[in-house]
Amino acid sequence: MGSNRRYPRDAPPDLLRRHCWVLRAGDRKGPFPGLILEWKHLGGDRWSARVVYITDHRRASSVEEWLAREHLRPVDSWPSEKVLKEVG
Repeated sequence: MGSNRRYPRDAPPDLLRRHCWVLRAGDRKGPFPGLILEWKHLGGDRWSARVVYITDHRRASSVEEWLAREHLRPVDSWPSEKVLKEVG
């Protein structure tokens, strides 16, 4: 996302990191492995990402939807204890 001189815009969380963990999506509780396709600025410090993620690896079932930034975490490796605690 860009900015102009008159109305600067906050940058999205991280444009270079595309792989993420989806912590929660609707009534589904993760973490699910996902891929961020694009970001949308909702105003202020609110961001939403269009994400495709796998809900059942046995059936290769995937979902694509817009999710709030709060429901996503960047992938470092397997979900850390901190990420798993956030899910509940």
